[in-house]
Amino acid sequence: MASVSQVILIGNLGRDPETRFTPNGAMNVQFTMATNRRRTDANGQVQENTTWFRVTAWGRLADSVNKLAEQNYLNKGKSVFVSGNLEAREYTDRNGVTRTSLDVNAQEIQLLGARGDEAEGGFGGESRGGGGRPDDDNDQFGSDMDDVPF
Repeated sequence: MASVSQVILIGNLGRDPETRFTPNGAMNVQFTMATNRRRTDANGQVQENTTWFRVTAWGRLADSVNKLAEQNYLNKGKSVFVSGNLEAREYTDRNGVTRTSLDVNAQEIQLLGARGDEAEGGFGGESRGGGGRPDDDNDQFGSDMDDVPF
């Protein structure tokens, strides 16, 4: 049984985005992303947990993601902010083991720049106007992501 929830993620792309088309011609772009959580256990040892998500963008957002991937602004290892609907879907792998896939239907994607990155920018979501260019002037978070308090 699948459940759907709203989710906000910050993590790194685990692979380059792949552009696909449905049989009726609708474009979608998929990529995986990893989020990391560090904590100190009762013994004082640092524990790091990584959670993987499969992210899919559709429509204008998919078009923007595809363009940024073609321009090498969005590829494996890049940091991103993603918001969308999370669906936890169970499946049985080829060895008969039941597993859970964490799938996100993206509503907004924001590139998070780090020192040395070529560009920062975001796209998707109604408040963003679906810009998609790294130099998009309507970036609601501003051009300096280092000032974001999270």
